Amino acid sequence: MHRPRLAGLFLLLALVGPAGAFAQGVERVRASLLRDVMPEADRFDPAEGDPPIKRAYRGEEFLGYVFLTSDFPPEEVGYSGPIRALVGMRADGHLTGVRVTDYHESRMNQKGDFLRTPGFQEQYAGKYIGDAFRVYEDVDGIARVSISVRALSRGVRDTARRVAATYSRVVAGEGSVAPAENVTSMPWFEMRRVAVAARMTVNGEGQDEVGVSVIHLESEEFALYLIGALNGYVTSAVERRAATGSDLLLYVVDGAGSRMAIQQGWSIVQNGKTTAIATDSVIMLGSPWEGLLSGETSMVGAFILGDDVDVEEPMTVVFDRGEEIGRFKVEYTSQAALRAQATLMAARAAEAAAAAAANPTTATADASASAPSTADASGPTAASVVPAAFAADDEQLDALDFTLEQEESGIELLLASTSWARVGWIALVLALASLAFFTKIPAFRWVSLAATFVILGYTDGGFLSISHITGVIWVGPSAILNDLPLMMMVAFTLVTVVLFGRIFCGFLCPFGALQDFIDRLVPARFKRDLPKGVHRAAFKAKYVILALIVLPALAGSEASIYQYFEPFGTVFFLSTDVVLWVIAGSVLVASAVVPRFYCRYACPLGASLAIASMVTLKRIRRVEQCSYCKVCESRCPTGAIAGPQIDFKECVRCNDCEVQLIEKSGVCRHDMEMIRPRLVQLKARSAVGLSDLVAGSRTR
Repeated sequence: MHRPRLAGLFLLLALVGPAGAFAQGVERVRASLLRDVMPEADRFDPAEGDPPIKRAYRGEEFLGYVFLTSDFPPEEVGYSGPIRALVGMRADGHLTGVRVTDYHESRMNQKGDFLRTPGFQEQYAGKYIGDAFRVYEDVDGIARVSISVRALSRGVRDTARRVAATYSRVVAGEGSVAPAENVTSMPWFEMRRVAVAARMTVNGEGQDEVGVSVIHLESEEFALYLIGALNGYVTSAVERRAATGSDLLLYVVDGAGSRMAIQQGWSIVQNGKTTAIATDSVIMLGSPWEGLLSGETSMVGAFILGDDVDVEEPMTVVFDRGEEIGRFKVEYTSQAALRAQATLMAARAAEAAAAAAANPTTATADASASAPSTADASGPTAASVVPAAFAADDEQLDALDFTLEQEESGIELLLASTSWARVGWIALVLALASLAFFTKIPAFRWVSLAATFVILGYTDGGFLSISHITGVIWVGPSAILNDLPLMMMVAFTLVTVVLFGRIFCGFLCPFGALQDFIDRLVPARFKRDLPKGVHRAAFKAKYVILALIVLPALAGSEASIYQYFEPFGTVFFLSTDVVLWVIAGSVLVASAVVPRFYCRYACPLGASLAIASMVTLKRIRRVEQCSYCKVCESRCPTGAIAGPQIDFKECVRCNDCEVQLIEKSGVCRHDMEMIRPRLVQLKARSAVGLSDLVAGSRTR
């Protein structure tokens, strides 16, 4: 009676646990933590702005901003969920400190509070927000949790850039926004900061916030600079632009952008006239793998503008989906429009200069009468472009020099952050496992298990876990695709489970290897098998555990109880949690009595692979003698064999039964005259031919 209640309690806690975990805003951050990230400050103004920041001062001297990454959605997501941090930034764009405020990484249950390890957060102080923040290059990494470190670093970098972009504007000396000199060498962050691209926020009710930036594609060179030469859709769009003489407006989505893959609802408002963008004039370009925008955006699209839209005039881009999402808009002035304005202003200035030369007295009086006062000035002046509350701060921020190298493509980012030593270790482990499995030589298997235990268990920590499945549910494929050694392990596991079964469980699980070593060392007199009825009922427990872990993740919960059911994290990460060690110790004692106890009855990852193995193509063959012989059944470490039948979901492909058949050690001693009528004649090419079986039975 208590088990269903306990399971229900765990499920309830997993579902409601994250409710109080989200950040409460920078206004509620305690003063001591503010001083941690801005040590020189002696006072902080109340939070203001949208998104909110606190301005920091030393006396009357403005020092910079303090802000929370969670106040600037969408958030960067780590291995298991969002990683939130408090950040201090000076007015010149250099960080003064970073403190992780909230994260629920599944690995912390075994590895400890790794992001708050002394010295790790402190390394961000002094870093410039124009840097790429590459892990293991610009930022020190932490072994086994590089995905989470990368998420923290990118979250800090991108949020700091958004603060600088939101609370500073670059303005021309004459009071108008200046056109950029060379957009084909400008970083994306700089484009947004100086309004080469304009961004609006789309935040429909009950949906995650999405940012949409628009930017005019002036040339094929600029389009390829932004998105990359390998995107055929871009080439097609550029060719279509050239054929029709139309202009292209790129829209760039950051955040959860799937709902922005909509071709209806877009329009341009210009000079009081609204021009709807036809459905066939909205081109979906996908997520760029090359170019400046790779790694900066979740999706890119393009509008083919008709003759009714003049890119040399300011415009308003509107996205209107009514009650489904809402109506949103952004004001945009292209670089072509800014240059046209600059040309017009230069012409007017020349005319004024010529008039002044012809009649100096009249020109001076006219200029004084027509000059706008500070109170009624209109147009894109410095006062109108820069929010008044931050004008003093921006005197310092305007001088920022945000020079970045071009952002890498997704593949380049992956390779740049890859530890090739880790790749080598993983390749070695996979090679040894493959050698042992295919040769069926017992000595090779023990070598493979030893390598798995040492390398995957303690050296690298690259073993798979049910948390990888929940990570994909929470984060998406990036939970795996951002780590090359992990990708290798996952790919090998998936391919082999489809072809041969649970090779991972038999050769690549360090906790499985530990159980095999225990089984090898414990004398037979201490071992017991559960009664068959109990065994058949108990092995279903791991599927229940799998459901308790995966279902809350599918329901949107960021919490997980998996650490209580995966003791290998406790063992190999050397957890300091007493409760987890009690659980792990109990499982190891049980495994000493019942071989592979954990694999049989409790492993949620094994349960998921068991479900996948239902489609395995190449299964273990059986022979007629299996109807009589019980040798393999008695030796099976997971209790997967019952007479001639193998429950292939429970089989870990450990080679034991296949080696028995190959070596005929204790196999096929039955009287051949009794079983010959039932014997299936094996093919001559079979690994276990009829003549071998007969010879084996006679020689024994």
